[in-house]
Amino acid sequence: MHCEDGPAVAWPNGTRYWFVRGVQVPQRVVESPEKLTAAEVYSEANLEVRRVMLDRFGADRYIRDIGANQIHSDECGTLWWAPVGNDEPLVMVEVLNSTPEPDGSIKTYWLRVPPNIRTARGAVAWTFGEDSRSYKPMVQT
Repeated sequence: MHCEDGPAVAWPNGTRYWFVRGVQVPQRVVESPEKLTAAEVYSEANLEVRRVMLDRFGADRYIRDIGANQIHSDECGTLWWAPVGNDEPLVMVEVLNSTPEPDGSIKTYWLRVPPNIRTARGAVAWTFGEDSRSYKPMVQT
């Protein structure tokens, strides 16, 4: 069962259930994800519910709100590490789009990478299926 904007099941007697990708979650996770806090995501005991909450909350927002640790920075980006309750840590690389938007602004992207990655270059390389030694782009777009 799945519904991203309301109950996935609603009975005539008023009983309703919220599901995201088959995981039953509290109503607020579906209908008010903007009201969730990083502390709520961190402290959710159920691993499946926590992962849905993190997805709905936004991993980039979680990184900012939880006070993540910057573990590396180089020309490829900035690597961040944050604890996630009783689960593997959230590790993300923050990168800037090398192509400006039509208004001239530069967009920031957050890419989740495995928790064993230790450098921003290694994180970006991983997203292309390479390791940091073999990652040598000739042109960035």
